[in-house]
Amino acid sequence: MRGVWERSEAGRLLPSWLMAKREPLQPSLKLQSLLREFQQIATMAGFLNHGFDPPQLRLQFTLYGRVRVPTEAEGIALMPRLQAWSEKLGEKMREESSAAILPPQIMASPPQLLPDGGFIVISTLTFTTKVTDQGYFKVKTALLAAYQEAVRLREEGFKA
Repeated sequence: MRGVWERSEAGRLLPSWLMAKREPLQPSLKLQSLLREFQQIATMAGFLNHGFDPPQLRLQFTLYGRVRVPTEAEGIALMPRLQAWSEKLGEKMREESSAAILPPQIMASPPQLLPDGGFIVISTLTFTTKVTDQGYFKVKTALLAAYQEAVRLREEGFKA
């Protein structure tokens, strides 16, 4: 046998060039910077999980639509409106990002009692997207608008 041969972990004899250690691809500085920007946006009304898959950055967002109400009955009555708000927000994000943001999973929870009195109704939107060094602007703009809308809902509630 010619060349240099080594044994693999499974015990097979393989050419040394197959056994060479490969360094994992590192994300670009631009992707790392974008991740920090997306994390800042997500902290407005939710959170973000991510994974680098050079040359892409995979993002999984969770956005909370919250409305505070004085009674449980008002919270139950508000749930269909919150569901509709969530669906509309998901469609708007998808349109504004040119379909780069996948349709969200939406889960509404029943009214929850707050320690200081009153109730809160929460709708959770979970959605994913991928961005690259160049293809991120529409996604970032759509996400920023959605998270700002969630903050507005939390602070002002639904307009009468």
